[in-house]
Amino acid sequence: MSVLATLGVGADGVRAMLIDPPDDVLGDAGRLEPRPTVASSLQVAEPALQIAWWPQRDDLSPESLSRLMWMLSAAGGGIGWLVSDGDEESPSGEELAAAVDGSALRVEGETALEDGGFALRVATGER
Repeated sequence: MSVLATLGVGADGVRAMLIDPPDDVLGDAGRLEPRPTVASSLQVAEPALQIAWWPQRDDLSPESLSRLMWMLSAAGGGIGWLVSDGDEESPSGEELAAAVDGSALRVEGETALEDGGFALRVATGER
């Protein structure tokens, strides 16, 4: 099963925003209707009801998580996923959770991915 299908990204006809996804995810995204919007970084991404972001360790700053929170809020309370593809440069599940813990986002769920990756489902609002 693809990462997008596992996470439910693009389900119910919602157009998602994918931020810096790996190549295999881009192939899967091309088969979704409507096709997700893709951004190369969080700085050029736009608000969306569903946002999946593949951050690197150095991307997990308070400022970047604040921007993600703003984008989800601006879309009317969207859902986001912080995704680690399990390689050495990607943050671990613990690193993702620690970054979210110090932000205005809240964790709504955790998903282990088939390829050894990990995803946190996050949302805005009170814990």
